[in-house]
Order: sequence, then C-alpha cells, then structure tokens
Amino acid sequence: MQQRWQRWVSNFKKHPIRKSLKYCLLIFLVLIIVLIIVFCHKYLGEVQKDITDGYVISSDVNEKNFHPKQPTVIKDNANNVMKTLTHSQADYVPYQQINPMLRKGIVAVEDRRYYQHHGVDLTGVVRALTLSVFHRQVQGGSTLTQQLVKNIILKDQSQSFDRKIKEMVIAQQIEQKFSKQKILEFYLNNVYLGHGCYGMGSAAQYYFSKNQNQLNPGQAALLIGIPNNQVLYDPVVHPTAAKNRRNTVLYSWYQQGLLSKAQFNHYSHPNIKLQIHNFTYDNDVSQDYALNYAADNAVKQLMTAHGFEMKYLFNSDQEKNEYRSRYSQVYDKYYGELLNGGFIIKTTINQDLQQQLLKIVQQQYANYNQRDAEGKLEPQVASTIIDNQTGNVLAIIGGRTTQDDQLNRAISAYRQPGSTAKPIIAYAPAFERGYAPQSRVIDGPVGNVQNWYSGYRGSVTLRQALADSINTVAFKLALSDKDKSFYQLLGKMQFQGLYPADNNPILAVGGFTKGVTTTEMASAYSSFARNGKFVAPSNLKSIEDTVNNRTIYQNTHTKVPIYNSSASYMIINAMQSVVTNGLGKNAALHNYSYVAGKTGTTDFNHDGYFVGMTPRFTIANWTGYDHQQPLTEDQLHLPIQTFRAEGEFLVDYLKVPNTDFKVPNTVRRVGDSLYVRQEAVQKSVAQIITENYLAFNSAEINANKNRLNNLDYRLIYHLTKKQEQEREQVVKRAIEKYQQVPFNELGQYNQKVAQLQKIRYKNENVKRMTAKAEFNRTIMDLQRDLNLKQAQLQAQKENTRLANFEAEKSQIEAEREAKRKANVDRLMKQYQPLLDKVKTAYQNDTADKEQLKQQLERLINEIRSYGGNVPDPVIEVN
Repeated sequence: MQQRWQRWVSNFKKHPIRKSLKYCLLIFLVLIIVLIIVFCHKYLGEVQKDITDGYVISSDVNEKNFHPKQPTVIKDNANNVMKTLTHSQADYVPYQQINPMLRKGIVAVEDRRYYQHHGVDLTGVVRALTLSVFHRQVQGGSTLTQQLVKNIILKDQSQSFDRKIKEMVIAQQIEQKFSKQKILEFYLNNVYLGHGCYGMGSAAQYYFSKNQNQLNPGQAALLIGIPNNQVLYDPVVHPTAAKNRRNTVLYSWYQQGLLSKAQFNHYSHPNIKLQIHNFTYDNDVSQDYALNYAADNAVKQLMTAHGFEMKYLFNSDQEKNEYRSRYSQVYDKYYGELLNGGFIIKTTINQDLQQQLLKIVQQQYANYNQRDAEGKLEPQVASTIIDNQTGNVLAIIGGRTTQDDQLNRAISAYRQPGSTAKPIIAYAPAFERGYAPQSRVIDGPVGNVQNWYSGYRGSVTLRQALADSINTVAFKLALSDKDKSFYQLLGKMQFQGLYPADNNPILAVGGFTKGVTTTEMASAYSSFARNGKFVAPSNLKSIEDTVNNRTIYQNTHTKVPIYNSSASYMIINAMQSVVTNGLGKNAALHNYSYVAGKTGTTDFNHDGYFVGMTPRFTIANWTGYDHQQPLTEDQLHLPIQTFRAEGEFLVDYLKVPNTDFKVPNTVRRVGDSLYVRQEAVQKSVAQIITENYLAFNSAEINANKNRLNNLDYRLIYHLTKKQEQEREQVVKRAIEKYQQVPFNELGQYNQKVAQLQKIRYKNENVKRMTAKAEFNRTIMDLQRDLNLKQAQLQAQKENTRLANFEAEKSQIEAEREAKRKANVDRLMKQYQPLLDKVKTAYQNDTADKEQLKQQLERLINEIRSYGGNVPDPVIEVN
C-alpha cells in the first residue's frame, strides 16, 4: 500500500495538472488580495467612523445606565403631572443575591467563553458562521456584553454593519470599565423576557409568582431560554415551543456538568406549569381617556424610535396576521419599558376641556341607562375632536364612563363607518380626477349596491348625491377609480384595521373588513381643512429620556399630502350642503354658520356615525352596542346631537371667529358651481419650507445659555485643553466631510439627514459650551439648507408632474367633450322621430302610447346626462 501511494505521489508531481493547480491557486490568492483592497478602500472610512462613534458613546456609559430609572411621568399641556408610572417588580437584584442557577446557566447557554473573552468573542463568531454554513444551525455570535450594549446602550435591533461595529467597540470598553460579575449583574437585571418583564426578578414574579432565588432548575431554564426569541418561546402563547427550548437549555447544562442525568430527566419531563401574577401597581391609565391615549401614543413612538416599522397595507391576510402578532409582542415590550421608568411624556392635554366635553357627551346619553351582561352602559359612544390647525387631538371620549369599563373605543373599537366613508373613499378622489360637485352621475343599478330608499333617481349632481347619501353614486365613483387610489390613501393616513380585501370599491359605502375608529375618521376629515395635508393624530408634545438626558421624540406635526387643495375644498363645500340641505341638517350649530359633515348608518342600524367640521376643529362621533344589535330611531340621531352640543361648546370655549372655510386660489366659484383653475398655481420656496420645515430641538441650548463660557470643559468636566480640542476636531472633520458631498438628488436626502444626526451625536461629546453652541448653530444651518434644497428639488419634480398632468388632463377633457357631443348628436337624431311617434300615438290613442312615452323619457334623461339641452315636451291630446 505504501509503495502504491509513493508511486501515485511521484506520478502526480510529473503530471501537467499539478502546474495548472498551482496557477489556479495563485490566481485565487490574487483575487482574495484584490477583494480585500477593494473592501478597505470602500468601507474603511465608514468603519473608522463607526469605531470613533463607539468610543464616543462608551465614554458616557456609567453604572446608572443599567440601574432602575426614575418613574415615568405624564404631564398635561400646563406641565402638571397627570400620572406617575411605577413598575416595582423590576427591583434591582445585586449579583450576590441572584440565583446561582441563573448566573451560571445564562453563561453556559448564551456565552460559554464569557470569562475568557474581553467583550467580543472571535471564536464564537467563527463557530456561529461555521454552524450556519456547514450544519445549518443558527447560533448567535454575540457575547452577553454585546447583547447588553445592543439592548441598553444602543437600543438598536437592526442588523446593520454600522451597528455591529459600534456594538463591538462599546462592548470592549465596558469590559474595561466593569468586572465580569458586574456586567453579568447588569445583563440579568435588564434582559427582556416578554409581557413587559425586564430582568429575571420581574420575570420570576410574573411567570411563577415567586422570587428569582426560589426558582428550581426547570423554571430557571425556562426563563433563560426566552431571550433567544421572546416571541417564539413565550410560555404563555407558545407553551410547546417554550418547553422544547427549556429542555434544550437543560440538556446543555447536563452536557456541561451543571446538572446530573437524574436532574435532567426530572426537570425536562413535566409540562410547563405557570402561575401568572398580574401586577396591580398604580399604572392604570384607563380611568382617563386622554391619558390612556397619550400612553398608547408614547408606546408607539418608542417602538418607532427603536426601529419598529409601522405598516398599514398588506399583500395577504397571513402577512397582516404575522405583523399583528409581532406588533403585539413589541408593543408589550415597550409598554414595559415605559413602566420601567426613565421618561417624561409631555402632552397637549387640556384637562379642563377634556372633562367638559366628557360631561357634554354623558349628558346627551343620560336617558339611556340600560346595561349589558357585563354591566356596561348601552348604547356606547366614541368621540374624537381634532384641532385642524395642528392635527392635535383636543379631546377624546372612549365610552360612557371609565367605571368598570377600560375600553377606549375611540382608538380600539373598530366599527363600520357607513356613509361617512364616502367623502374619503369616493368623492375626494373623484374630485382629484376632474369631477366637480355639479358633475352628474346616474343613480341606477350597479352590482349589489342598494340605496336607503327604494328605486333610483336617474341623473343627479354629486352635491345632491352626497347630501342625500346615495349609495349607487358613491360606489360608481369608487369603481371608476381604476388605480384604487383610495386604498393607498387610507394607508398613508395610517388606518390600522385594513386587510387586503379592503382594496375594494365597496369601501365607498362603508364595507370595511374590520372597520375604523373615530380617531382615524376625524384625522382623515381634518386633512380637508389643511388643503389635503394629513397630520398623524396625537396628543403628545415630546418624550424625554431622563437616563441619557435627551429628547427621543418631538411632535413636528409633519404634513403628508393626501388630496390636492382643489379636491379638499370641493368635498368640504359639498359636505356643507349635507348640513344645509341634506340628511345632516340637525348638525347645524346655533352659534356658528359654517359647518360641513356627513352622516353614516350601517346595515340593520348597528352603527350610527357622524363626522362634522368647522375650519377650526373636526369631530367624529360613533354610537352603537358593544355586542351589535339594532339602534332605535332616537339612538341613531345621537351622533349628530352630540356633535352639535360639542361643537357649540367648542366655538365658545376656543373663541372661534365666525368665518367660512377658505377658498384656495386653485378653485373658482360661480354660484354653487366650482371649477379648478386651469393655470397651475406654483408654491413659492418659502411656502414649501413653511409647510414642511421640521422643528428642531433647542432644549439643550436653552438649558445651558447661562453658563456658556470657555471654561466649562475645565471647571465642570475636568478636561485638559488638548482633550477638549480633540473632541472639537472630531466634530469639525465630520462637518467638513458632510459639506464635501453636494446634495443634488432627492434620493440623497435620508443619507444626508443620517450624517447630520451622527454629527449631532459627536457634538454631545464637546464640553466647551461656546463651541457646542456654535456647532449646534452650524448643524441647524446645514439642516435648514438641506430642507430648503429638498423643497426646491421636490418643487421641481412636482412642477414637472403638474405640467404633465395638466397636459394629459386637457387632452382627456377634450376627448371627453368630443365624446359627449357625439353622444348628444347621436341621441338628438333619435329624439324628434320618437317625439313625433309619441304625439301620434296619443292623438290616435294607440295601445303602445305608454311604452313609447317611457322610451321618450329614458331618451331625454340620457341626453341630459350627457349635458344636452332638451325642453320638457308638451303633448296635446284631443
């Protein structure tokens, strides 16, 4: 055998393929070197910047970042504390008091080389890659220290390369600042374990109703298994998966000698037994609808700030349901973080206004004291009032009373809106496509849609159709929206109950899969008063992180274009006819002359809706039974009656001047008819900036204005002049690098904004207040220039789009007019012969005279529907 092997080696050395393999290997090595050079050239600068950011961030990390925070407080618009949120089950547990099974067990499962590495375990990274590539086993390469950095310091769950570099730098710096025991203490007290539980102590209390040092190995293994995937291994929602994960953890401990075989068999066999402890601390925000809404808003803003992407439109029900499941888990997590403390939430809540409006609503329902099987009053109510100027929620009423009733129906009760959907689904998009309130559409059979009255009215104006709430006309308008723009617009206006099946014109008559809330409806209608610009409804001003002394959210009232100004005014003007001449007459206010609105009633009278507005405010009201049943005739009028009572109070309370909705300069009025001016009205750059400019936070400058001098960095921060100059140079270089790349395309905007954000973060490390203020002013100037340039680029793009649109519109109108005229000419040729036949039939009293008369009536209606002028015929009968 050995001789045969030697002969094979000898022959191979002489074989020509050996030379070829040498060349292939050489080429491969050259390619590897080239790739390394290209990578370094392309990414080295970015990596160096991320490393610098990591050092800057880690320099400010101290022990208080990991300890219990000050309670979260929620303040009203006058800065009065409305609620203090506490979360006492998150008490901090020192290292020596932590269950040894938890201390040893987490290391054994999540980071076996914890006591060997210095924050980053390259061996673990390689092992994770190897298992992933060759064995298809997914295993994280992050150490416990890195996970702590990601969740507590960076609070960034993205998988970006930038985040990973910063995470590794900070992890190594933390390992130099703190002992291994201290870092493990930080981790076990801050790790998120689902259902709002932060830390092993609070999780042990929640899942097992016991102290963490009383957990047996099976219970400890269950908790240690959860952080790997809080959604999948949630023992409440997925007990089987959680059990499998628990047993995986137990087996890992058995392999490493932490458990005997008998212990492994004992604790891995039984099913999971939980003893849920629902904490009853004074965190109840359900007793005040406005406070409840503010807390809900705050949680959503924390979710967004930490990388969760809100979605409103979906391609399938499965995608929607998966999103809702993920949303629920993340919502619980950040609600827990809110309770965990460390935030000041400032709101726009006017407590006096909120209470006054609640009393007004309760008075309107005072005669209805019936209660359901759960003891809740019937029928119920939801009301949302929006300030049209800002988009703020002025007041919100989620039910008859909060006593034994925690449901805030204004944000959580999804019900069908009936005909109040018509303006946002059918009419406003139709006005954008060229229709006007005086345009005519045939009220006739279409699909399975029926009117609330029997029969059809033939040709009607859109103004009349909206005032009388004609279903067939609204459905036809939505049906003619070939692009189904209404569905996309609902997504832009953040309607949260949408399903793929809602991409359907049946929405025009209120046929939603799930329904809508009064808050969604009020904010959508409110857009009409802002020339079609949507502002996300909220009653928040800002959220401050007291641990890191920074503002993490500020309500900038960002305006999102939904409808154009012409369509917005036309729908308001048409809805004014609903109140003056239509089904909404009872909504007229005695102390205010200009009201627009729309009524809505659903099948079997299960829901009553009214959305009404003045130039200053918008109110959406719903009434119905929680467990659906028909409303009486009197109960169906409650939404309008309540609107009138609320509206008259608000006019006096807000001192609203009695002025009409402003007619935009894009619309021309001739009597009751409205026309879009042909010339495109161009916005000035100043107007664009005024509408889109985002307010920037200047709190830090204001807070430090009395101590801005050149000695702060020495007296307060004990830095040398050289140390401070190095910090300032970092900011200067970042600004210079930002200015080197011109902003010429809209696609660069997000990248430029991200650069400015990083410069701001670097400036936080500057301690000489004079320099910090100057850098802040420079950054603000750069941001203003960036926004100005963005507005200019958007204006150029919009002008091009408008020019193309007007050209296409003119062509379509010309074609439509030619087609209309051709139809009128064709029908007029039939008119006179048919009229003669009818006259002859009546003079001769023939049997088919009525049939001929009906044909003539249909012909006349058809001619008039195309704009033809036909006098009413006079037939003389002998």
